[in-house]
This record gives sequence, C-alpha cells and structure tokens, in this order.
Amino acid sequence: MKTKIVIYTLILAFVFASFIGCTLGPVEIEEIVVCKNVDDTGKPIEPMDTFPSGTQIVHVSIKINNITPEDQITTKWNYLETGEEIDTVDFTTEESGSGYTSFNLATDLGFPSGRYNIVVYLNNELIETVEYSVE
Repeated sequence: MKTKIVIYTLILAFVFASFIGCTLGPVEIEEIVVCKNVDDTGKPIEPMDTFPSGTQIVHVSIKINNITPEDQITTKWNYLETGEEIDTVDFTTEESGSGYTSFNLATDLGFPSGRYNIVVYLNNELIETVEYSVE
C-alpha cells in the first residue's frame, strides 16, 4: 500500500512539474533593435540607428516572450522621405517559446540616403515604431 502511495505521489509530482514547465504568461515583445547584423539566434549584433551610405542590408532583432503558433509579428518598413511602404513581413512560429526573431531588408544598390522606420505589430496591435537613417 505504501508503495502505491509513493508511486501515485511521484506521478502527481511529475504531472505538476510538467504543467509548471508549460505555463506561459502573455505574449509580449521585450525589445526591438535595429542593427547591422544578427547572430544565429536572431540576437542583435552592432545595434545602430545611423547607417553609412551604400548600406545594402538592415536588420531588426525582436526579443519576444511566450509566443505561440496563434501569434503573429508583422513588420512594415517605410522610407519616410517619400512616405513609401517598402516591405511588409509577417512571422508566425510552429512552437511556443521565448527568444529572438529577426527580419531584414536588403537592396543590391544600397539604400538611398534619408530617414526610415520599421513599424512592429503583435497580433495586429501596434507595439513600437523604430527609426533609422542612411547618411
């Protein structure tokens, strides 16, 4: 009888522990960084808000907590000098979790001088607008 109680207690402890590991808080974007590059995990390398003339690629790194497959991040890239929307990118994941994701915009000819912004949405809700320039 004591063996059964110990076994049931252990089973309940493992079930409880697995629920603790699976509980997620609300999805949130913790950090948005415009940068020159990102590492293998999407973490920013060389954050900057002013890029030199001739720059061919700009990255944005987004640190997100508790994303699920039902969530979506959208980035809209804009050239403020003309008001032109350059690109829109949507991101979803197949697995829940936390960490970094990154996006980039590239051009073979280099970005024209001027001011740009990236508007970041989480589940169609505006989270933040980050600006950068090319000089």
